[in-house]
Formats: sequence, structure tokens, C-alpha cells
Amino acid sequence: MARIELPEIFQDGMMLQRDKTIKVWGFVSGAEQLRICLCQEEVKAEVNGDKFYCEIPKQSASRRESLIIYVDEKETPEITILNISIGDIYIAAGQSNMEYFLRYDAHWNDVKKWERNDDIHMFNCKRIAYEGQDRDFTDSGSWFLEHDYQWETFSAPGYSFARSLQPEIGVPVGIIGCNWGGTPACAWMDWSCFEEEPLNVFKEEYQQAIASIPEEEIRIKSIEAWAFEDSYEHQIDWRAMMYGMNELDQKEWMERNSGDPAVPLGPYHHYRPSGLYETMLKKLAPFSVKGVLWYQGESDAGHADIYDITFKTMIECWRKLWQDELPFLFVQLAPFGVWLGIDGNGYPAVRARQEMVSKNVPGAHMVSIMDLGMYEDIHPKEKIEVGERLALLARGKIYGEDLLCESPEFTKADRLENKLILHFLNTGKSLVLKGREIKSLIVRQGDCMREIQEYEIDTKVTLTFESLSEEPLEILFAQEGYCEVNLFNEAGLPVKPFLTTCM
Repeated sequence: MARIELPEIFQDGMMLQRDKTIKVWGFVSGAEQLRICLCQEEVKAEVNGDKFYCEIPKQSASRRESLIIYVDEKETPEITILNISIGDIYIAAGQSNMEYFLRYDAHWNDVKKWERNDDIHMFNCKRIAYEGQDRDFTDSGSWFLEHDYQWETFSAPGYSFARSLQPEIGVPVGIIGCNWGGTPACAWMDWSCFEEEPLNVFKEEYQQAIASIPEEEIRIKSIEAWAFEDSYEHQIDWRAMMYGMNELDQKEWMERNSGDPAVPLGPYHHYRPSGLYETMLKKLAPFSVKGVLWYQGESDAGHADIYDITFKTMIECWRKLWQDELPFLFVQLAPFGVWLGIDGNGYPAVRARQEMVSKNVPGAHMVSIMDLGMYEDIHPKEKIEVGERLALLARGKIYGEDLLCESPEFTKADRLENKLILHFLNTGKSLVLKGREIKSLIVRQGDCMREIQEYEIDTKVTLTFESLSEEPLEILFAQEGYCEVNLFNEAGLPVKPFLTTCM
């Protein structure tokens, strides 16, 4: 008797990617050949040992399809997957601000009243830290729709992206959540990425950490800590603390639970280099998708000086794994001050490196959310806006619409007597100031701050000072960990951070 095991993502109600070869694979025993049918196409999959793989030709967007698998020459299906939609699928990846549960979004009371759109499909990958780990969370590992019980704990930015994009492109949209709070980018990369400088620092730090604790002690402490971590009571408690409590309640929670078991960095920890690449990402590939949504970088602030190389290498690693030049739409880190002993002092450097990636890596595009931060919370609550901006960016960069989808970008500064003229791209008809003064803008000459007497705003910003010396001017905009940006373009997108000198 034949036995077929498909990857978990192949289930009733699933989505497949339109206009790309559809890849089907898995494990099989008791069969020499499989016949796989979809949309009047029949493809034979040869069995190689206990594995099989096949490619189904590209298909157009559609709904209510079936994928049927036959064994050898049998006429009775061995597997039938029903109610398949074909459209555009995106992976929503990163750390906690991508994982951020929809039910904790600032707009949740309105969102949960929205009429269900059956052309939005969601799937959460199970968060597995090490091979063989058994975790049973009901909101992961199955396809679902709006208002299903898994919806409340799905990625708020990922869902919002789909909700905003789907009516514009008119085909089903799928979001695959493949994310985990607190994870550094190195956890999502192949181990081979750490062979050379400067990224070998991640391998060296990991090896130093595991060398300080006996292997058996790491194993015992890890198993104990994961048992505690996965207990129902702790999961409910932790999820509420992470996203749903105010700063004071979070501090009290941390003090009250300071003695809880913790997983030491090692082969059982989800932060370890290449860990989640092996246990989550590789299990998803080569499932065909349209692109990637990425919101991460907070946990790389300690290595901000190399984040552009880290992120660029990670993008290349994913594209190599999929054998597809997948577009990456990513989020620049939001303003942030302090939270539970963590601060945002390294964020300006990460943001600068993210900007570099958006300019230097083809197919990588960035949204700015410098107006959406919170001083005392690393998890800003307005995630619907994040998804909407990602969708706007997709419409312009992936679907080729002629619209303003990028934040204003500083290009140059000119001096004219006691005036300073700042020039920008992506302004639309005019920049828009929300307030009476331009926040987060500093102009210095030497050690002296220059006070802005007047300003004029159109597609550029003209600043007037009482006087300016011949010294060079240093201009800083949104260069703090936490800051408030209130200057926008015509599309409501905030001006991106910049730092420059004007001679």
C-alpha cells in the first residue's frame, strides 16, 4: 500500500502561485510513480528512493481548483486537495514586528467588523527551533481565511498587506507567515554565509557561547525550558505580555517571571545562526511565491555596522534557495526609545544600512514608518498602516502601476546667503507638514545649533536663518533612536532619515 507525505502547506483551502511553475514534492513509499493533476494538466512524478518531485506548468489565477495525486496506474486518487485558489503569494518574514498579532493592532475593533474577503488566504508556518521538536499550536500549520479562529494571531502587517492589495489586483492573495519574535537575520541564513568576514562574527560568537557550557547541560536546560515555554499557561501569559500590555504592566510581568527557565544559546535555540533557515525556511522552499515581505533588524542593532552586508547576503541566500529572483519589500525600523532594558540607540545605524540595501540590491524596496513609532514600546501598534504601505510599494514596484509609492528621499542641499534649500525625490505635487514646525531636523555649524527662523515648503524645503557663517553646515534629520517625523509627501509617506554636510 502506498503512503504519501506532502509538506504541511499542501492542504485543503490552500493557494498556489499563478504564472510560475508549480512545484510539488514530498516523501513516498510503496509506489514507483505518481501522477499529479491540476487544472487539466497531468504530470508524472518519478520516485527517487523515498522522495518525489514534479513541476506543473504555469497556471493563470483561478479559484476552486483541485490537486489530485494518483499512484502508479490506479484510477482511484490517493490524495485529493480541494478548494485551491491560484493567485499571488507572499512570505511575511522577520521578527516580532512582523509576527505581531492582528488582535493587538490599534485598529482591531474596526478590523474585526470588516466583511470577510474570501480571496485572502493565510498560513502560519509552525515555529520549530530544532529538528525533532514537537510543538502543537492550533493557529499554525493550516490555511485559513478572515474571521477564522487563527486570524486573530496572524501577522498584522502581512494581513493588512493582503487586505489592501487584493482589491487592486483582482486575484486571490496568500500570505505565508514565516517569522519569529526576537530572531536575528543570521538565524534565517544558510551556514555557508558565515565562512568569510565580516559575517563570520555570527559563527564565532555562537561557537564561543556553546563552548562555555557542557553539551549535556545545554540539552537538559533547553528541553526543560522548551517544556515550560510551550505550556498553555505560559503561552497565553507571554503573548499578552509581548503585545497587549502597557509598559508598566510589562515591567511588572518581567520582574515576576525573572526566574523562569530560559533556553541557553546552543543547538536548541531559535536565535542560533542558520537555525530557522534549516527548521522553517528550507521546509517551505521551493514552494512558488510572488515575493517576500520583511520586517526585522531590531535584534541586529548590536551588529548595525554590517547589517547592509547581512541583509544583502540573506536576500541572496533566499533567492538561491528558491532559484528565483524574489522581490523583497521591507520595513525600515520605526522610532523607538526604551523597552524592558532595551534601547533604540543602534537603530539609526540599522536604518542607514537598510537604506543602502534598498539602493544597492536589485528588487529590494523599502517603506519608511518614521511617523509610527512609540517611545516606550518596541512594538508600535499601528500595523495596518505598515501593511498598507507595503501594498502601495508592491503596486508600484512589482505590479508596475504609475503611482507615488516611495517616501521622500533627500538628494542635496544648497546654500543661498542665510538660506538652506533641501531637495527631495518622491514628493508628489508638494511636501506636507503636519504641525507648525519641522520636527527631528537639526542644523549645526561646528558646535553651534542654528535656529530656523522661517521655512517654506513645496517640493523642496527652504530654511531661513538669522545668519550663517562660512563654516560647513551639518544637517541631521530623524537621526535619533526615537524621533517624531511630521513631514510627508503627497501620498502621506514620511520623509526618510538623512544626514549630510553642506559646504
